Amino acid sequence: DNTAEVFKQGSFINPAYFANTSYRVSGLQFDIDRNCWISNYGANNNLVVKKPDGTSRSFHVPFPIAENGVADIIIDDLNQKWIISPNGNGLICFSHGTTIDNPGDDGWKWYRAGAGNGNLPDNNVLSIASDKDGFIWVGTTRGIGIIRCAQDVFAPAGCEAILPVVQQDNFAGYLFRDEQVQSIAVDGANRKWIGTKNGLWLISADGEKIIYRFSVSNSPLLSDDVKKVTIDPLTGEVFLATAAGICSFRSTATEGTAKTESLLVFPNPVPPGYTGTIAIRGVANNAIVKITELNGNLVFQTRALGGQAVWNGRDYRGRQISSGIYLVLISDDEKKDQVATKIVYIKK
Repeated sequence: DNTAEVFKQGSFINPAYFANTSYRVSGLQFDIDRNCWISNYGANNNLVVKKPDGTSRSFHVPFPIAENGVADIIIDDLNQKWIISPNGNGLICFSHGTTIDNPGDDGWKWYRAGAGNGNLPDNNVLSIASDKDGFIWVGTTRGIGIIRCAQDVFAPAGCEAILPVVQQDNFAGYLFRDEQVQSIAVDGANRKWIGTKNGLWLISADGEKIIYRFSVSNSPLLSDDVKKVTIDPLTGEVFLATAAGICSFRSTATEGTAKTESLLVFPNPVPPGYTGTIAIRGVANNAIVKITELNGNLVFQTRALGGQAVWNGRDYRGRQISSGIYLVLISDDEKKDQVATKIVYIKK
């Protein structure tokens, strides 16, 4: 209804204990039940939830964190809340158990550096993301840790972060060791886009391979200091907030769906002299995409990255194709979702 409401004095948001006129909201996230979880930095009860019925509840993070500091929140597939505690205070995981209103089954876990403490690369956590496998990626001032067993966080054996080793050229080392990982974003193919003070990186879904590294010297990136990365799930466009402004990069991956929907091939027709990529968007998640001649001869085959496949207009031998009408055949692995469309290619 185009109205705004301010939550401050007399609301569920409380002032910082060290500045009683300062109301600090440092993180927001909705869970699957439409509860809004709020980081209330500095408040004695520094984690707040506002329910859909308008009621609220507050929690006190039960660890000795400086200034009761809490920041960004993400919520995983198990409805667990992962909360950055800035200024070198690590990462907190919270589960409200079966119901929000019963504190008796709440679970808290404090992740810090070192084996037995959560095994993060460093206590200074800068960024966090949950990927399509349910893994929690944690960016710190000394690289990345991955929590691959979120379902066991509150089990007796617990769950520690692993420090992935990445292969680059002939050398292997910990992923982004001694890099300040300022932002992590996950694309439709489950690849990770990493913003650092030394440029933008794209790494494989498992974190074991560097696919691209962008810097001001090899790309139109405005600054090597990449502070925030976010991705449009429909187009795959990667937006970057840098120290010198905002720019974007058109990626090859979009969010996939269970079935091929709203199929779009562009450009179509492909104009004469076009040398860019041809996108086939709206396909089923990680579908098989074939380009054939009208008589069925295979020209090219690929697998979609999430909900989008790309083609460079060449056949499987790398030769530019001739002018004509080609079929685009799309199917999932089980052959249950099969869709066909056409593309017109004009060579000259």
